[in-house]
Amino acid sequence: MTDIRYRPSDYRLLPKSNLDRMERNNPYITKIYDYEDWLLPHPDREGFDRKWQRKVQNSSKAHVEIGCGSGRYLMEMARNKPEDTFLGLELRLKRLVLAAKKIKREQLENILLMRERGEYLDDYFETGSIDVLHINFPDPWSKKCRRKHRIFSEAFLEMMFRLFSPKGEIFFKTDHLEYFKSTSELLYNSQLFEIKDFTYDLHQSEFSDQNIKTEFELLFHSKGNPPIGFLRARRIPD
Repeated sequence: MTDIRYRPSDYRLLPKSNLDRMERNNPYITKIYDYEDWLLPHPDREGFDRKWQRKVQNSSKAHVEIGCGSGRYLMEMARNKPEDTFLGLELRLKRLVLAAKKIKREQLENILLMRERGEYLDDYFETGSIDVLHINFPDPWSKKCRRKHRIFSEAFLEMMFRLFSPKGEIFFKTDHLEYFKSTSELLYNSQLFEIKDFTYDLHQSEFSDQNIKTEFELLFHSKGNPPIGFLRARRIPD
């Protein structure tokens, strides 16, 4: 899937003076290299294949979470489903390091983190190799002129349709209800996915008992209980 936006790079390729200056401003620039077994600090197809295949070889299902933050949701999923394998994508350095630190401490061997954008999943996965996609509270890009940057688009759904196994599923939740409405309409109109579960108020719905809260969700819950849209969509068979 073609995308012209910023993509992470390998900071170790920078001149040492540049790297030292950047590290003074953000120490996580070098800390992301401290968790080799759990974290790929920049896009690297060869490195991904080597690490992912080792984790996924005896796996039941392959999950991907786009925007995994500091890992709360991802880790809970991995604990609940030790037979599955989980890839967490995140761009922010501090969040990745915090997630990797916790994952290493618990020795959750069924998780891999990567600093990469979700739009580039087809650089790493073959057709039919992803079973479940999780997207929780993505940037809604609220202004109309910026909505083209939203993760959900026709091109993204077409890519996921290819990458999904025959019964591949999308789990999506957001507190931005306009984004939730537009995404559900996009899924419906794509004719590639069927919406199986749907609610405009997750915490007051029949799905709340199975819900795993993200860090962002816990923060919002502590400030009240604003409605959160949730849906589960399944790939329509060929």
